[in-house]
Amino acid sequence: MRKTNRFVSARTVSSAVALATLLGTGMTTGFSTSAGASSGTVSYGVLSCFTGPLASLGEGIYQGAQIAQAQVNAAGGVLGKKLSIPQGDTGCDPVEGKTALLKLLSGGGIAGIIGPTTQEINAVEPVLKANKIIDEFQGGDTGRDHQTDPYLFRDSPSDSQLGVAMATYAHIKGYKRADLLFYSDAAAQTIVAPVRSTFIKLGGTVVHTYIITADQSSYTNTVAQVISDKPQVIFSQTDAPTVAVLSTEFSQLGSKIPWIGTDVTTSSDYIKAFGTARAHSTLTSVMGTSVTGTANNVFMAGFKKMFPSQAAAGPLSGANYAYDAVISLALADTYAKTFNGTTVAADMTKVTNPPGTACYSYASCVNLLKAHKKINYEGASGSIDYNKFHNTFGPYAPFIANASTGNEVQGTALSAKVLGDVTNCTTTASCLAVLRADGIK
Repeated sequence: MRKTNRFVSARTVSSAVALATLLGTGMTTGFSTSAGASSGTVSYGVLSCFTGPLASLGEGIYQGAQIAQAQVNAAGGVLGKKLSIPQGDTGCDPVEGKTALLKLLSGGGIAGIIGPTTQEINAVEPVLKANKIIDEFQGGDTGRDHQTDPYLFRDSPSDSQLGVAMATYAHIKGYKRADLLFYSDAAAQTIVAPVRSTFIKLGGTVVHTYIITADQSSYTNTVAQVISDKPQVIFSQTDAPTVAVLSTEFSQLGSKIPWIGTDVTTSSDYIKAFGTARAHSTLTSVMGTSVTGTANNVFMAGFKKMFPSQAAAGPLSGANYAYDAVISLALADTYAKTFNGTTVAADMTKVTNPPGTACYSYASCVNLLKAHKKINYEGASGSIDYNKFHNTFGPYAPFIANASTGNEVQGTALSAKVLGDVTNCTTTASCLAVLRADGIK
């Protein structure tokens, strides 16, 4: 998977700002899903950042939603209604995020939200909960690992799992000594603790953790300090403008220390800023990936049909999760025979979790529901088996940029079982033992 900057959405306008001022956080807005449900369409709003340095997050989410929308509508829509997926641009900012949400809701007919990411969730979740609207959260915020909002579901794994995957991959590579280099963005900060604790638990040493301010003209002192620490690996997440400066300064000082990054470090802007050839030789990005099998084949067929010019590069990062979010929400609406958020929230796990007949596409799952069969939707991103906190788990894999094109090439994935075993082990000895049992030395 990869990311590019293709979508640029208009910022929300003053009428929505007025609404945001009028309606305090968490207050019931009075917006209803009934308008869309009673007409020929129903809408799932796609709420994310489509502008700014992290616009790649929204692009991946929207791409996945587009692929799912096409498949849902080809199979007759949701409860006979054509599915629409209007965008709300948050700019990756909580205030703009709430404004964008209120503008989406003011249009009526919003039966669910796909998104947002970690940066905006705390601002928009109270509004969605108060209005009983299903939210398919697409962020890694570790603060949501034990959340209790009945309307919030997260089909993309938490950053607590991403941190475990990054540290486990470093262990597999034989790295024993690390520095952490993250910028102060809220989403980046949720990764620091699980990376650090897991790497130490696996027998590694974290020399220093550096938290830097984004988009500075120079990081010479920090770069020199990192090099003097003599780490075998640098765990990192920053935006593209920041890494452009960092990578240049590391290169000027002759550093070839390997980096391990995240889904954010797979964007085309980030790879170009890092330097494509340098990224190929130095940077490995770890992120959630799709599983092989029927569901992923359906997803990829939809992707290639809709985006034929991008077939070689592959889907954008996060597209698989947003795709599954749309499909699972549409199936829950179908099962519930309503767009009522309270009813649908109670029925979500009845289409995603076992027991039930496994199904791998919207059309096949709907056919089973029409035949009054209990289903278990298996998604492109893996099994969507929500726990009691409405979180789910999936595989992660390392990705390395092609030296000439910058397109990401996937390595061997770490299964959800492996990551669960590493999460649950408590001592270095027990962690190494479970990894050996999982076939990892």
